[in-house]
Amino acid sequence: MKRLFKFLAPVAVLAGGVAVWAVLDATKPEPEKKEEVSQAPSLFVEPVQRQEVTLKIRTQAEVKANTEVNVISQVSGMVEWVSPEYIEGGQFKAGETILRIDDADYKLSLKRAEARVAEAKTRVEQVEADAEVARRQLRGVKNPSALALKKPQLAEAKANLKAAEADLAQAQLNLKRTKISLPFDGRLKSISANIGQYIAQGSNVGRAFATDKVKLRLPLTDRQLASLNLPIGFVASEERTPLVKLKTNFAGQQREWDAELTRVDAAFDQSTRLVYAVAEVKNPYELSTPLAVGMYVSAEVYGDTISQALVVPRAALRANDRIFVVNDEKRLDVREVNVIDKSPERVLIEGAVQEGEMVIVSPLRNPTQGMAINILERNEQSKVQTATVAEDSANG
Repeated sequence: MKRLFKFLAPVAVLAGGVAVWAVLDATKPEPEKKEEVSQAPSLFVEPVQRQEVTLKIRTQAEVKANTEVNVISQVSGMVEWVSPEYIEGGQFKAGETILRIDDADYKLSLKRAEARVAEAKTRVEQVEADAEVARRQLRGVKNPSALALKKPQLAEAKANLKAAEADLAQAQLNLKRTKISLPFDGRLKSISANIGQYIAQGSNVGRAFATDKVKLRLPLTDRQLASLNLPIGFVASEERTPLVKLKTNFAGQQREWDAELTRVDAAFDQSTRLVYAVAEVKNPYELSTPLAVGMYVSAEVYGDTISQALVVPRAALRANDRIFVVNDEKRLDVREVNVIDKSPERVLIEGAVQEGEMVIVSPLRNPTQGMAINILERNEQSKVQTATVAEDSANG
């Protein structure tokens, strides 16, 4: 009996425990079930607008003189005088003497040339008189020779006169060249001679540039050229001359100038694969703020005007020329568009999008077609920023 009790006691305890667990499990309360709520991202949107937009592109360039030359002496001699404007940056007029070479030797050469011309003229007159006498004397002679009629002698005398006159013209020209000037209004960029210095024929005495206009070679990409709707080899005309706005910081202030795009090169640069357009500014040194040679400026080139362009903020354009539209059901609609032009502020598009539709301008990770969107207005952003500033001020 004791053995049976020892065997059944543990079994009874185990069975009792199982029974208690079953009762507790059957009577435990059901866990509260919560419906999963999807969290739609809150994003800022902007409407698609129709606007009149003038297409423009941005580039940069250095201001260069349209005409820049080395000043070369055409005769040799000692410099006996220089103009007060013969300095770096000095201003001169067309034909104004900026440097003069000692002309004493050239005046003497001129006098000798004048004497030779006078002598040659006398010789021609003498031979003409001899020829007239010979013609009369040989009037009755049949077929007199040219030598007897003094024709070769007269031709020689006239040839010598022409040579003497050419020497005279050369002497006059050399004397004139002792006064060095340029055929345009301009400024001196550098000088390399001074009073008392001997310079040889062909010596460089400075470098100068014309001030009637300056030019800028504007580098353009193929896309920028397309935005301006300009062909390769374009030449401006009265009907079409694109406007160019030039800007730079000078003397602590923002400066602006108007220029005209006059032509586009007929070939691409092989090293950069860019094409260059030329803009010009007339009389740059007569402006209230001179546009000086050597300045580096930014340039905005204005192209065609589109009257009914679809415009979205630059932040709305996504990779692969896509935009994220929020439809009437506040669902994401990913659409591909054709980009006509873009700038850091806005994008001109065309395609399956209508004026007034809302496009997302906030960053969005892992977008999926049809996902729910919670729209935020710009005034809400302002409220959030204001509240944040107020809270920071209170904590401070």
